[in-house]
Amino acid sequence: MPTGRAGAAAALFAAVRARLGDSRRGVLSIVTGSAVGQLLLLLAAPLLARLYSPSDFGVFAVLSTLAAILGTVAAGRFELAVPLPERDRDAHALVALGLVMALATGLLGTVVVAAARDEIAELFSQPSLRSWLWLTPWTAAAMGAVLVLNQLAIRYRRYGAIGRRNLLQYGTMLVTQVSFGAAGVRAGGMALGLAVGQCVGALSLARGARRRAVDEPVATPRLTLWETAVRHRRFPLLLAPSGLLNVVGLQLPVLLIAYHYGAEVAGWLGLTQRILAMPAALLGMAVAQVYLAELSRAARGGDGERPRLLFVKASRQLAVAAAVGLLALLLGAPAAFSALFGDEWVNSGRYAQALAVFVATQLVASPLSQTLVVFGRQGLQLAWDAGRVVLVTGAAGAAAWSGASALAAVWAFGVSAAISYVAGWLLSLWVVTRGRPSALSESSGTESPAFHRSRAGTAT
Repeated sequence: MPTGRAGAAAALFAAVRARLGDSRRGVLSIVTGSAVGQLLLLLAAPLLARLYSPSDFGVFAVLSTLAAILGTVAAGRFELAVPLPERDRDAHALVALGLVMALATGLLGTVVVAAARDEIAELFSQPSLRSWLWLTPWTAAAMGAVLVLNQLAIRYRRYGAIGRRNLLQYGTMLVTQVSFGAAGVRAGGMALGLAVGQCVGALSLARGARRRAVDEPVATPRLTLWETAVRHRRFPLLLAPSGLLNVVGLQLPVLLIAYHYGAEVAGWLGLTQRILAMPAALLGMAVAQVYLAELSRAARGGDGERPRLLFVKASRQLAVAAAVGLLALLLGAPAAFSALFGDEWVNSGRYAQALAVFVATQLVASPLSQTLVVFGRQGLQLAWDAGRVVLVTGAAGAAAWSGASALAAVWAFGVSAAISYVAGWLLSLWVVTRGRPSALSESSGTESPAFHRSRAGTAT
């Protein structure tokens, strides 16, 4: 009887999967791995809040912010080109180039840290930073490797591998952070956990990174890394500055608040961001990766109407989830943070309220911003990123330098960031409505399907 029930359950699960489309199965695979990992992080958050003080979280906020800024451009943004070429050989050349760039980032960053770690620690008035800054460049390099290998998995629609990577990465980070916290490694314990988690995530994706098909004659000459870099030069030239501006627009205000208000305030804000990032990582990243895969396929296929339909459908689904989260944060964040983490973390709940609208708009707009990349509008993406840096950093900086409270500075950060994301969503809607997939080669340096058919193997 148990065997019969197990067989029936397996058959039912197979039938459900068969009724789901490829994109829905992709979302399900990614969300499942992410959900378990995020649930573990959420359940362990009260324990971490008791193992580490707000000042420890403040040190981690600075280290993780610096790593996030550097990690975004560690692979030169070549990872964004991986899903686009028609030939697998071209895609794998981009993967190799991105991994080499990530390694170079780690080596160069180590030299910079060795020369300037005292000045950086003094800038934030946190002496303990000096002992842990060496983690930043190698955490960033691991982040770059994850981005590259993740894009390769997206190209091959290996959504299950992405889900497993999410689970392994979050689980390893959590176990490491709890272990070091229990062992008394306070200031750097959380940063060590972040670094180890990123490395495990990269290794888990590397296992399935082999070429899946031989899609060109053996006699076709293989491009060197330099030739690959030249062919896709617009990605580092336009999207690297854009990516740097993108992450700086959200991370620089955190550094400004840490600089003006001290480690304790930075720690409260750091815990807030850690908790609020969970739903975005759970749903937003899953939709973003599947949306990129499906949008790239539609663009390569020359279907002018399907990209807009994909955009509208994804927007509707994300907006529902964002509205629920927004109401929950506005109504109950301070009480929830105090009950879960202790009375010393009640300010984190107030910061969550201040960032609620920002988190909701980010959840909708950020996964869909890849529309600009796929449609070759890197220049427009760069302009939006630059505008957000000016708006968000200016708002948070003005509040801090005017002598306003830390809570007022966080509100300024949240409201200005929300405005920028609304503008970003409108830009993506405009592009997907007016753009044509065949225009990809005109401005991005990335080959369109027509370009491949007519001039395969030549540089743009």
